[in-house]
Order: sequence, then structure tokens, then C-alpha cells
Amino acid sequence: MKVWENLQGHSQSEALLNEIKGNLFEYLVAQFLSRHFKCEGEFLRAFSQVAGGRAMRDLQSYQSWLQSSDPELYTRLPLLSQEVVSELIKDRVLEDKKVTNILVTGKSGAVSGQESFKEADIWIQTKGEDVPVSLKLCKRGAFVNTKSGGIRSFLAKYFTNFPDALVFQASLNQVLDQSFQQMAESLYEWADIPFELWSPANGSTQFSPAWQERGLPELPGELPSEAREFLFLHYHRVISEIHRAFISFYDEDQLLFANCLGSLVGMGLNNLYQVTCFHKEGKAGARYQLDSLKTYSWSEFNNDLKQLKFSPLKDKISSFELGLGHKKLQIRVKPMNKFTVSALKVNCSLKEEN
Repeated sequence: MKVWENLQGHSQSEALLNEIKGNLFEYLVAQFLSRHFKCEGEFLRAFSQVAGGRAMRDLQSYQSWLQSSDPELYTRLPLLSQEVVSELIKDRVLEDKKVTNILVTGKSGAVSGQESFKEADIWIQTKGEDVPVSLKLCKRGAFVNTKSGGIRSFLAKYFTNFPDALVFQASLNQVLDQSFQQMAESLYEWADIPFELWSPANGSTQFSPAWQERGLPELPGELPSEAREFLFLHYHRVISEIHRAFISFYDEDQLLFANCLGSLVGMGLNNLYQVTCFHKEGKAGARYQLDSLKTYSWSEFNNDLKQLKFSPLKDKISSFELGLGHKKLQIRVKPMNKFTVSALKVNCSLKEEN
């Protein structure tokens, strides 16, 4: 837990908070479900044995940290979790099912890292067909993150059934490297220091130590506006290449392309049930008040695919969007953390259109 004491800036603190509240949210929903179906004892026994008890110890650390860092959120999380459980029961997704146990399959839980569980955060075991559930906790009006992956394998992984997927991946990686160097040259010139890139063993190409020694910023939000433009141009060059690949895949085989989008919208399993809990600020500034609960199933996703359309690619931005019925799927590139390292990630997220 000492790593929490060395966070750099608002973005890292926010990322930590999101990670912790997500893990606690998954656990609480699973626990309240197990309580409702009278299998809480089995749930607790199974969870306490994960990784030799490490999952439970981590959870207790998360609870202690959140209680001291954000007591209001700590109080609200159980209430929001109970609302999700009520929604699952009300929607009859569990109707006539004999639930025997609930597994936490997200980052904090029992079977994390197992590919067969895809995007499921909790796995409801029954005497019949199991029910995988994806859980999201988001601010009202926000894009809901559904998938995030490293850019150097993104096209090859999620569009693997296309014959040209590896070709487009190789082209994307080349554009990434060239664009990163172009951005770096511009920023070094702006900072008035000699240009040099550094390639440590088994690591991504990155700015030389001279950049950090001069005390220059490494996080995107810390760059002044005149320098940030070079970063945005870099993002745009890279996202344009991903957009080009998407268009090519779509033109080649629309049905196959649509099927590949399943994982990008968080529907890697055709029996997955997605529940998003949106919160808002209430009266007198009270935070994390329930705004709405939205559900999404495979059948609804298939209906949305019939209305798939590409939005125009705009200049100087890091993303593009696809229309899916009443939803927008955003594909966006961003740094893993510091923009001074060539590695980027691709974030996919959904938003309801008004």
C-alpha cells in the first residue's frame, strides 16, 4: 500500500480511486446477491480462499483507505450496490433460477485473469445456466469504459478473424513510432534542448533523461497549451490509422466487423448482462446519489448493430465514434500514463444519446 503514498498528480489519484471503488462495488453487489439468495456463507468461504487470502486482505485495505480518504463514497457504495441487486431481480434476469453461489470475477476477485470469463465482473452460478454480469459505476452523462487495450496488439487481437488484421497492426505500429518521434522533435524544439530519444532494454522508446532533468512535464495535463498541440497532433495521426483500419474491415465484411465489436462494447459473451449504475450530485452537494440504472444485453446489442454507422473523423482530436442505435461507441487513444513514453492504449466506451 505504500505505492499509494507516491501518487503523482490528480490523474493518478483519480485512477486509484476508480480502481478501488470499482473493486469494492463488485464485491458488495456479489455479497448482497448472495445474501438475497441465501448463499452468503458459500460466497464468503470461496472469496476468502482466493490467492491464499490475498483477495480478502486487499479488499480490507481498500475499505480502510476509502473510509479515511472519502467517507461519503464509503457510505454510499453499499446503498448503490443494493440498488443494482434490486434491478437484477426486478428485471427477471434471475427469475426461476436456483442460485448456488456468486463469484467475483473482476480485478479484485476470485478468478481474475481467466479469459473464459471475458468482461464479467461477477459470475452467478445456478443449477441451470450461469449468469455472467458486467458492472459499471459512472457519473451521469459520462462515457462508460467497456474495453482498454495496448495499441501494439489492439487490431491483431480484436479483429483477428480478418486476413489483413496483422498487416494493419504492423502499419499502425509503424505510424505510432514515426508519429511519436515527430511529436518528440517538436517538443524538444519547443523546450530548446537537444533532441534525443532513449530506448532502455525491453522497454518502450521514450524521452531522454534530459527532459526530466530539466523539470519538464511528463503528464498531458501539465503541458502548456502551445506545447499540447503537438501532443494532440500525435494522437490524431495515430487514431486516423485505427479509423482507416476500421473502415477497411467494415467494407470487407460488415457482419464479421459487427461481431468483432462485441468485445469492444463489453459483450464478449453472448449471455452477458451489463448493468451500469449512474450517480449524480444531489441536494446540498451530496455526492454519489443514484441517478439511473441502465441494462444492456446481447439481444439489445444485436439490434443496435443493425443501425451501425461511422461518424466523420474530426481534425486534431484523439478519438472517433460509431453510432449504435441510441448509443455512441467511442474509440480513443491516450497514454498509458506519461506522454514521454511511446506506448499508448486504446480506450473503448459507450454513451447513451439523448
